[in-house]
Amino acid sequence: MCMYMKGVVDRVSNNGCVLQVSEIIKTLNPKSTITFLEMAGEGLTRGRVYIRVSEDETEARRFVGLCTGQPGSSFLNTRLDEVVDKGKRNECVFGGNYSFTDYNPYPIHYQVGRVSFMSHSEKHGEFCINTKNGYESSGIYIGQVESGLEVVKAAVQLNDITQVTVVDCGVVVPL
Repeated sequence: MCMYMKGVVDRVSNNGCVLQVSEIIKTLNPKSTITFLEMAGEGLTRGRVYIRVSEDETEARRFVGLCTGQPGSSFLNTRLDEVVDKGKRNECVFGGNYSFTDYNPYPIHYQVGRVSFMSHSEKHGEFCINTKNGYESSGIYIGQVESGLEVVKAAVQLNDITQVTVVDCGVVVPL
């Protein structure tokens, strides 16, 4: 069965149905939700990164919301911004610039596949995906990459990571 979000398509096939995002979100358990970020760019094979969000319900809901676009803003069409410590311990990728009203970082340990929110200021931040193990840093743990880390690692190897865009994002809906 194909599922389309209301407002995304004008016409649905005979085998499809129309559901509002809010109805889909109600079915998700924020403590075990899997989100995805689909990335593409010049020199990068299009691929999906699947992330299981953490059990922190507040931050999990925020991340899920930015993946679905439910609160109005989304990671859709955002770019990866930079690679920090390329080729070294602590290597990680930043992307998906967004705004928030409350940010309370705490120490987290860099671990391959770890996903976190990191802040540049009191009101703006980005998601961070670790591609190598490393030291403790300050941020908010969001979850762990379940699969697709190779997409992020391939993006790290590009000359200009800012050419990589989140071309699709959302949640995996268990049937």
